[in-house]
Amino acid sequence: MNLHDTMSLDEILKFFDRSCRPEEPVVWVGTIRDGSPHVVPVCFVKPFNGKLVIANNFITRTVKNILQGSRISVSSVVRGESGFDGYMVVGRAEIEEKGDIFEMIKKEVETASGGRRSPRSAVIVTPEEVYSLKPGHGKKRLI
Repeated sequence: MNLHDTMSLDEILKFFDRSCRPEEPVVWVGTIRDGSPHVVPVCFVKPFNGKLVIANNFITRTVKNILQGSRISVSSVVRGESGFDGYMVVGRAEIEEKGDIFEMIKKEVETASGGRRSPRSAVIVTPEEVYSLKPGHGKKRLI
């Protein structure tokens, strides 16, 4: 049995917890732009109540795509002693410019950046599918 098969959604979402520290891998966010893929790196991501919260610091086109109905894909991998491991979360997103979730990610960004950055909004991703990005054969869809 694969270790991924026994992990809960909350445990998988913790994998994406990032605060732009140099030692942390980047998270990649994909949407559809005019029928074509649009992919950007982000580094402020927090799991929250079964969802992923991404700070909109510089991802203007991504936010526009979401507002136009695009689904979203969020991916990241790490290289460990036994090789690569990672996840891809696919789902729907909403944009929040005020409220508790926005204030949470805003505080995170402002604290980590020493006040040099403040997000325009929060991208709140509701997972619909989760995939293992660990190389190898076998089942990749976990949820």
